[in-house]
Amino acid sequence: MSLTPEQKIERLWDTEQCRKLMAKYEYYAFCRTWENVPGMFAKREDIWIDCEGFGVFDGARGIHTFFVDWHHSMEGDAKGMMTLHTLSTECIEVAEDGKTARGLWISPGCETRHHATEARNEAFWIWGLYAIDFIKEEGEWKFWHFRIPHLIVCDYHHSWVDLDGRTMASDIGNDGRPEADRPNTFPPTFYGGEKKPTDFFEPPRRYGTEADLKGFWELSD
Repeated sequence: MSLTPEQKIERLWDTEQCRKLMAKYEYYAFCRTWENVPGMFAKREDIWIDCEGFGVFDGARGIHTFFVDWHHSMEGDAKGMMTLHTLSTECIEVAEDGKTARGLWISPGCETRHHATEARNEAFWIWGLYAIDFIKEEGEWKFWHFRIPHLIVCDYHHSWVDLDGRTMASDIGNDGRPEADRPNTFPPTFYGGEKKPTDFFEPPRRYGTEADLKGFWELSD
């Protein structure tokens, strides 16, 4: 497809709006203003957050449960808490019809959490991916489907190799995580010494409409 100068400008504008939405999310997470996050999602019934080791939380209720209720419950008074999830290797592709977009990032980060059993805080490294579906709603870009595949989670005193064998779904942390609505929609990406890196989360490719990406970043039946 050959784009006109006007179409190129519009696509650049749309890409920038998706980029800003994602950046705002990271700042809200850092500032612990989780109440701002649900409003970043589209007002649709088919919105969801899919976090590895947790599962999928559907709809507005699920979004609020995961981002607001669970995070505030886990953080308590938030003293000493920190969430620093940086964004790198950005790859955003806007559909030719301008209605949807896909974005993929590697996210190196660190966190401070309350220790699972002791009255102290604990430092963690946490690296993962963000694989996001965006949708334009009433002229404004919003989150549609929000995936968080994890790569490594380890406390500051142990490497991910030291903790090989643990999984996000089993014994990483005791954080009172809520019950999800359904299982993860993507295969595990968590580090393992006997696992090869997966190519499941390939960079988004050019596409005309959302129908062209049927099955993209989704497990086959």
